[in-house]
Amino acid sequence: MIVLLHTGAAKFPQNLLPRARQAVCSLLLAGVLKGYSSIVSRKLASHGFGASMAAMSSFPPQRYHYFLVLDFEATCDKPQIHPQLTGIIQGMVDGQPSLQQVLERVDEWMAKEGLLDPSVKSIFVTCGDWDLKVMLPGQCQYLGLPVADYFKQWINLKKAYSFAMGSWPKNGLLDMNKGLNLQHIGRPHSGIDDCKNIANIMKTLAHRGFIFKQTSKPF
Repeated sequence: MIVLLHTGAAKFPQNLLPRARQAVCSLLLAGVLKGYSSIVSRKLASHGFGASMAAMSSFPPQRYHYFLVLDFEATCDKPQIHPQLTGIIQGMVDGQPSLQQVLERVDEWMAKEGLLDPSVKSIFVTCGDWDLKVMLPGQCQYLGLPVADYFKQWINLKKAYSFAMGSWPKNGLLDMNKGLNLQHIGRPHSGIDDCKNIANIMKTLAHRGFIFKQTSKPF
């Protein structure tokens, strides 16, 4: 799922569930935190982010116009998926678009939202390096698909959190939420819920004055 939360709107387009290696994995993207207008707080609050007017209007300037939160869930085994961890069942993904089709739709969405404009600075945010360092390049290599340049740089939220808080979140989102006194949203290892938690953690760190920067090394 792609979600763009910005100063004027929150959009929830259709689910994008890629099929690869005859096993279906879920691709969930969420774009968050564009601009610093006060009206975004109402939008975030309406989607469970618990943002207040004062909190959203007091963000310090960031290096990027957009943060694009991404989370892959890949608990699949040819040709079946295993719902125990993610809650995704076979019927939810049968007949869904292929990975190639999903990546084409992502590129179309990026262009539509103006994210491919050289003057617009955006970067993906993940909880760890695995999603964009291992998972996506590995699947694309297996299927003979190119990896778009915008997938080749990202912010690892675990590293950003450790820079901001001085401790490493061994248990990922659970530890980061606990360290920031935030309530965990949804269920662990649900891709869209993980994206919501990442966005909420980013909002809280930004409100505390943290400036996010790229953590990945150039390919």
